[in-house]
Amino acid sequence: MEEIFLNNNKDCLCNLIKYLKGCPGPTGQTGPTGPTGPQGTPGITGPTGPQGATGPAGATGPTGPQGATGPAGATGPTGPTGPQGTPGITGPTGPQGATGPAGATGPTGPSFNEAAMIHDESELQIPSNNVIRFNTTNLNNGITYNPANGEFTIPNDGQYIINWWVNVRNNNTLTRTCAPLGIELHRYWPTDELIAHSSTHNRLFFNETGSIVGNAIFNAQKGSTYRFINSSPVNIELVPNDLYSASVSITRIN
Repeated sequence: MEEIFLNNNKDCLCNLIKYLKGCPGPTGQTGPTGPTGPQGTPGITGPTGPQGATGPAGATGPTGPQGATGPAGATGPTGPTGPQGTPGITGPTGPQGATGPAGATGPTGPSFNEAAMIHDESELQIPSNNVIRFNTTNLNNGITYNPANGEFTIPNDGQYIINWWVNVRNNNTLTRTCAPLGIELHRYWPTDELIAHSSTHNRLFFNETGSIVGNAIFNAQKGSTYRFINSSPVNIELVPNDLYSASVSITRIN
């Protein structure tokens, strides 16, 4: 102690206290943990921190039971018509229904009772490209014939058939030309138009005789007129053969 106090410096008091307490011993072993004390009063909740990043989506859970049906919504616009499906099997024919009342009578259709029959018994001489005028009317029903100009007049629009037979002689007294003799059926009104042509099979010399036979089916309009023309390159003469020198018939067929 005397040694300590003799060291007169500023740390003498501290050194004296250490000397009196002695040096600390080694640290002992840690004792067992005591029982947990009672939980203290919770502190005040702190402010909510910022929201963290969204985590990955979890697996889809099982489908829940179907809920109650909600009220029907407004009808949407009609979509385009789809392709036609395969036709179904035809069902059996049903029983025939009762006959309905008769309808009103329609207007009367055109009559096909139109005809004319003409013949000739003369020895008429006809220059080339002139009209042949037959002299006798046997029958006319609707269709009329004028022997003064050789015209047939059609009473209604329709389809007609005409047949003719004419016995002729080459009457070219000047040049005595050998030629086939021919006849043409022409429409004269409303316009001139060739309808049909017929002729002898052979060339005939002067004063030789032959028969010309022909027929035609043609469409005619109401009021149209028709004539036969000597289309031979020479003059001809009608020749009676067992009374008749020519015969023409015309009938409406449609």
